[in-house]
Formats: sequence, structure tokens, C-alpha cells
Amino acid sequence: MSKILQITFRNPNGGSEAAQKAAWERAHKIAAWPGLVWKIWIAEPAEAIYGGIYLFEDETSANEYLQGSVVASMKALPGMTDFATQLFDINHPLTTVTHGPLSSVLEVS
Repeated sequence: MSKILQITFRNPNGGSEAAQKAAWERAHKIAAWPGLVWKIWIAEPAEAIYGGIYLFEDETSANEYLQGSVVASMKALPGMTDFATQLFDINHPLTTVTHGPLSSVLEVS
């Protein structure tokens, strides 16, 4: 069953040119992650909060991502604090009504 993963963190360096370049490089690794359907990048620069909302095909893929090299590299960024993750089930019927970006190939429960 598909899962939503939310990752947030604070980083006062998040808007720097170096951080943006590193994020661009990470984006390609994230895009190739097995089981990832999509990621939406989120930011609140005034609060130095960054992160993402991810859709994974299943819980195994999401957990492997959390234990993998991409997340480890995020945690090691200079200035990183308040790293938090949360894994969610999806209410598919209501998400469909509100036009949520779910792929038609995902299991509907």
C-alpha cells in the first residue's frame, strides 16, 4: 500500500548557493530511488525550514529511503537541526475527490 513520507528540518544555510547546488545534486539521486513516485520540495526560508513530501509505492520503499544514503547526507548538512520524519497512510477515496496527485498505478484502498 502506498505511503506518504514527510521530512522537515531547519537549516540557516538552506537558501545559500552551495545548499541549492547540493539539493540539485540530491534531487537526481532522489528521483532514481526505487519505489519513489514523486517528491514535492517544501520551504519556508524566513523560518529556515526545508523538507519534502514524498509518495512511495509502499512502506518498504519509504523505510529503505529513510535508512539510505540520501537521508544520511541530508542529516550531515552543515547547520542541520530539528530533523523530523513522519510516515502516513493515504485516504485514497477522499484524496481522489480533492484531486490529490496520486498515480493511477497505485493501489486504491
